[in-house]
Amino acid sequence: MIKYISTRGKFGVNGFEDVLLAGLAPDGGLYVPETLPQIDVKGLVGKSYTETALAVRYPFVEGFITKEEFSKII
Repeated sequence: MIKYISTRGKFGVNGFEDVLLAGLAPDGGLYVPETLPQIDVKGLVGKSYTETALAVRYPFVEGFITKEEFSKII
């Protein structure tokens, strides 16, 4: 599960549910992922738009919403 930190570095690590509606961090920074997921780009060849979007975007919201629910949104 990806955690989010402030670009100003003065605000701790938070999950997606904490930063979704917050906008700015309390220190005025923007929330960014602490780490970026590893994506098998070669594994996306021949996939549909929905399958590709799910593979690329789901790691950023994992733990907040199920993969099935997120797939319906996409």
